[in-house]
Amino acid sequence: MSSSPQYNLTDVKLKRVPSDLSEVSPTTMLIQDEEEHRTTSFVKALLLVATMSILVLKLAMWLPFNIPGISSAAVRTYVPASYVYDEQRTLFDNTSWTYNTDYALTAVMILLAVQCTRTASTDNETNATSFKLRMYSAALLSCYGISTLAGAWAHQHFTTVDSLNTLRFRMFWIVCVGNVSFASCYMGLIGREVQKLFGVRGAIPLGPWWFWPAYGCYMAVTCAMGYISFKRPACDIFIAGITQFPSTFYCLGSLGLRSWPNRLPSGTSKATPIERVHLSYRLMYYIGFIGNAPLLPLYPLLVQYTNWSLAGVNTFLHSWLMVMWGMQGVSLIHLCAAISSKGSKVSKD
Repeated sequence: MSSSPQYNLTDVKLKRVPSDLSEVSPTTMLIQDEEEHRTTSFVKALLLVATMSILVLKLAMWLPFNIPGISSAAVRTYVPASYVYDEQRTLFDNTSWTYNTDYALTAVMILLAVQCTRTASTDNETNATSFKLRMYSAALLSCYGISTLAGAWAHQHFTTVDSLNTLRFRMFWIVCVGNVSFASCYMGLIGREVQKLFGVRGAIPLGPWWFWPAYGCYMAVTCAMGYISFKRPACDIFIAGITQFPSTFYCLGSLGLRSWPNRLPSGTSKATPIERVHLSYRLMYYIGFIGNAPLLPLYPLLVQYTNWSLAGVNTFLHSWLMVMWGMQGVSLIHLCAAISSKGSKVSKD
């Protein structure tokens, strides 16, 4: 008959729980404070991005109808559709001027995106410093290119109202408008990197990295759900464009809120990236990011009060986009190159 095991209480070591806070180590308290701070910051950022997303979308749907002198034309132009189109009010151009200029936009945007990635440095340290800005810039330009490619294909191949009411068209148009909606993600991330690399420290809050992706996802989802769908599918693009204004001004502020030094002579090896940024490229950056704003009031005026054909209106709009998006691309390449210059150091001023 086996005997039960015997336990010696003196062999049992009990961990004493601190009876008061004075017995908690300073390191433990610091870790707890940091965790509480991170949690609080996360909740604040989450509430901010949720509130901003909802309010900006409501503003985007309200603004076209409340611009002085434009509202009557906007009412006749922006007719809600939710991806359901009809013969009476639906207008979707299928001429070669429209889709060929879209294809041209795609080609130029992809070339600029590739060029952004090719501004890498041979120096590992500076190459790592510029990596995020190069990738975000390439991603933004790729969003533009994918959008115009999907738009070109839709304009070329969906030539009847019945074809517009198919799931296939809806998928193409979600890709077209959804990329414009999601572009705010990369704009915001570009602004965040520009603020870190070129901006005045503390002038603009960086926020968590996920803030702008969350905002872009919200706008892209509302696009997919048909919340910004209109009988004239081109109208969808303008509403998506309005939702870009927070990230646009974030980009502008990140580069503009500083005093720029006089550029050092060409070839000076000790120049900082800030000193390498030319005034002409800064102007391109500012104009390129804000320059599409006039298209919002122009579009309903052009389609309602001129005798321009849809092909003419679309060609004008695409030409304008080519200039503004091109300025964005060229200026971003310049900023990437300023950082990637071999041996450069980021100024801490």
